[in-house]
Amino acid sequence: MINLPAIFIANGLGAMLTLTLILSSRKVTRSVFFDDKLFYLMCNFTLFLCVAEAFSFLVDGRLFPGSFFLNRLLNASLFFTNSLFSFLWTVYVDYKLFGRMDRIRRIYTWASLPALIICVLSVLNLFTDVFFTVSPENVYARMPLASITYLATYGYLLAGAITVIVYRHKVGKYLFMPVVVFLSPIYLGSLLQFLFYGIALIWVSVSFGLVSLYINLQNEVSMLDPLTKLYNREYLTRFLSYSAQKLPKDHQLGGIMMDINAFKEINDTYGHSEGDIALRVVGKCLMDVMHGDNFAVRYGGDEFIAICHVHDEQDLQALIAKLCKRVERENSVCARPYQLRLSIGYTLYAPETDDLDSFLRRMDARMYEEKRRFYSDAKNNRRHRRDDA
Repeated sequence: MINLPAIFIANGLGAMLTLTLILSSRKVTRSVFFDDKLFYLMCNFTLFLCVAEAFSFLVDGRLFPGSFFLNRLLNASLFFTNSLFSFLWTVYVDYKLFGRMDRIRRIYTWASLPALIICVLSVLNLFTDVFFTVSPENVYARMPLASITYLATYGYLLAGAITVIVYRHKVGKYLFMPVVVFLSPIYLGSLLQFLFYGIALIWVSVSFGLVSLYINLQNEVSMLDPLTKLYNREYLTRFLSYSAQKLPKDHQLGGIMMDINAFKEINDTYGHSEGDIALRVVGKCLMDVMHGDNFAVRYGGDEFIAICHVHDEQDLQALIAKLCKRVERENSVCARPYQLRLSIGYTLYAPETDDLDSFLRRMDARMYEEKRRFYSDAKNNRRHRRDDA
């Protein structure tokens, strides 16, 4: 039995949520970045689907001039747009991870085939029964082939989730992509609607998923450094304010502060674009080393901080050695006109006596001790070379 008031409330709520997302960002922003275009295209599809689904239930079983074709048109549009939405989700996820249009063209030209086939069959369903039929009484009924569209939708959504889970660490990015939060209501809503015709849960569920995704993407913008893709100073402050006191008893919080030696010379000699490359390289090295609950922050300029969950100071020293080895490997495999060198200071956080300032000051002081030694050694080496000459 169809409950029209419940259907209109659910789809109306979904439409309002997605309309809010569409209006929440300036048009000029949405027209520039490919991932933003995809996100807002998904929002527009969801808005359309909420409205179309509500009216498909309203038209179903009612006879008036054009009602038979309108019923077919609305339901064909639902199948058509649904397949495009799920395909766009996989493209969106891939681009957020890799940011490469050549990869999108290479992989998703072929991956689009199931969605394109469903789109073609949906258009054919305007004239003949494929995914659904409409009786002489103008009553909609699904055909067995409709299950293929659900399999394709689930397949695309699942592929997006697997892509995030498998590659988010391999590509060296911190991603605020709550795939479980996004997909769980969609899977549940679509499954219930597939099993029990007469309820409308899919697109309001998608709307909630998109809102959750949008909120997390805003967190990504506010918490990530745009150049290195590491966390920024704001994230570090929040983490230390709220999480430093909640460590397991067998763990301690370690901090490693570092900056790039002779970074000003890199900028002055080779240009600021080369300086940006150096910052990105150090950021990539940090991401390669920091796993699990450990994370790295671009603190400011050429200064970086790594926050590590360790048992003792030896664990912290082992991570530093691993980082230095990773930077040395970068120097050996990349033919740059300079060598990346880091000055490093480290310490353990003492919950009973430390606050954010004291924790950072101790790391900073030890880092500058090493930096003074670096410049002192460099000065002595230059003096020896002049004497030898």
